[in-house]
Amino acid sequence: MKIIVIGSIAAGVSAASRLTAHDTASRITVYEKGAFYSCGTDGLPHYIGVTIDELKSAIRSKETELAAAGINACLMHEVRSINAAAHTVSVCDLSTGRVFEDHYDKLVVAVGSTNLIPQVPGSDKVGVHSVKSVEDVIFLKEFVRTPYVRDIVILGATWTGLELAKVFLKLGRNVRIIDGNSRILPEFDPDVSELIKKQLELEGVKFSLGETVRSFPGRTFVEQVQTNRNSYNCDLCIAADNAAPNTAIFAGTGVELSGNGAALVDDELSTNVAGIYAVGNCAVSRRGNLHTTSIRVGDTEIARTGISETAARQAGIRAASVTGSGNDRPGICPNPQKISIKLVYEQGSGRIIGAQAWGGKNVATRINAIAVAITAGMTAKQLASVDFCFSSAESTIWDPVQIVCGLVR
Repeated sequence: MKIIVIGSIAAGVSAASRLTAHDTASRITVYEKGAFYSCGTDGLPHYIGVTIDELKSAIRSKETELAAAGINACLMHEVRSINAAAHTVSVCDLSTGRVFEDHYDKLVVAVGSTNLIPQVPGSDKVGVHSVKSVEDVIFLKEFVRTPYVRDIVILGATWTGLELAKVFLKLGRNVRIIDGNSRILPEFDPDVSELIKKQLELEGVKFSLGETVRSFPGRTFVEQVQTNRNSYNCDLCIAADNAAPNTAIFAGTGVELSGNGAALVDDELSTNVAGIYAVGNCAVSRRGNLHTTSIRVGDTEIARTGISETAARQAGIRAASVTGSGNDRPGICPNPQKISIKLVYEQGSGRIIGAQAWGGKNVATRINAIAVAITAGMTAKQLASVDFCFSSAESTIWDPVQIVCGLVR
């Protein structure tokens, strides 16, 4: 069996390996249009703040991973189109300009998404960018080395926006996030978003919410960001909002797309067209998913899973919530970290449907436990009665997860 993967992100290669798990004679070819193997779009901001050697190490690690798996990986090869009926793709070798066709039995599309730069006056100035490739990271690493790049503006109070904020805070820069929404992280409930915002402000992040960008004043380089309310000094502006799935490649294939343009897939990552699969930010599950994710900004770790109380009620679910806090380790141990959890559950049954958590450390591990409980259809009472690990040096008698579950009546 021949599998072609478009894009070198880990999700695509992992999906291909999963499809060939029981076929020892299978062959996998990866076509990557960039000059480097991807380190993962969502993880790219991290590499802006590390040394070039660490970035090179990540790239080499990806090369080693692909080689060890016996995968034929081709850099500077862009897939231009898909012929779903013939099971072929048209590929251009960007280094030579040669165009050729390649046949597949199964095709995995892992081309990610792109954060869109607002098309307003000045959007073409040097210093107005998005981060979608290793090449972008290399440029930005050099750009921020210059001493005058102090004021960083990030467009979008999203997960990507917070990832970028984290990096530039570590680099000692002034960070401002601008977003047209009135609150950050819209997938969180308003009360939790506000608590997280206040904590991030203590970390040094400035927010300008409910504002839309009107222009990027400056000469060759961006010097300010002009919104409908104010002007802000800006030496570098990075778009981290309005992510558009890169699904133009599906044109003419008959692949069904969601409202935001992502490919609709089932639990097996299959689209509605036989032999075509999609993963990563260019795809979305037909029946939704938990969207379990976490991030650390400064000394604050944030995580979520399932749906918020607001989203649940909008969907017609009789939802309720409780919020509780506890430490990740006994108070007699050094540096105990407070973890707060908002647990969302279905009234009557007590079935857990979502959670949002924040604190100092070890927040993601608690969210993972709740994600498992949601998948298993557990109630808050059942999760509260789980025999969690206790260690006098590592964990408390009553875990924060058990504490919040115990508040459900």
